[in-house]
Amino acid sequence: MKATLPELTLAVEAAAVVVMTVSGMITAARARMDLIGTFTLALVTAFGGGTLRDLILERRPLFWVANEGYVFATLLLCLAFVYSRRAFATAAALDRRAVFVDALGLALFSLTGVRYALEAGLPPLPASLLGVVTGTFGGVLRDVLVREIPAIFRPGALYAASSFVGCWVVLAGPWLEVRQSFADAAGFATIVLLRMASVRLGLRLPDPHWVGKADDGPDGPTS
Repeated sequence: MKATLPELTLAVEAAAVVVMTVSGMITAARARMDLIGTFTLALVTAFGGGTLRDLILERRPLFWVANEGYVFATLLLCLAFVYSRRAFATAAALDRRAVFVDALGLALFSLTGVRYALEAGLPPLPASLLGVVTGTFGGVLRDVLVREIPAIFRPGALYAASSFVGCWVVLAGPWLEVRQSFADAAGFATIVLLRMASVRLGLRLPDPHWVGKADDGPDGPTS
């Protein structure tokens, strides 16, 4: 049986929650946080962007209230991460791929933002911007809580720009008369590939004139 659009959107959203939970836990481990700190950082990373999206669209209840299993899943992942050596070892392996994990979360949440925006009747440009907000805001909260300048505000590798381009790939689907599932997959791949190409190959937007070349970091996200 073919999944309906809401079912597909929920599946993508669930995957985004898991991926961003892992991203938050990895950051918490780097900051040497305890269980409460790890759970808090995982929550804001996984739910921050979607919560802001729901507030802007006036969707009630909030997505993590309507699907409380997300919160339980996040708590179980955090318990395993903090107290299971095997789970921590798995996460440590993921830590070496932290940029890739974050790119997956960025892409997945960006897709949900676009899909919900279109369902709410927003025009393409606001829908694309809401996709960017949904994909990036959890990471902003995560970085603020560990007292870092959010990746999205630092010159360097493409971050928000990757999300923005990918959202427009999704939006181009109806115009090009291709199946929406194909457009969604293409948008997802665009975001991940742009983000990784930016980090690995140095693809980036021009720096502001006040940023010296000597100050640039290899992985500093964003534009």
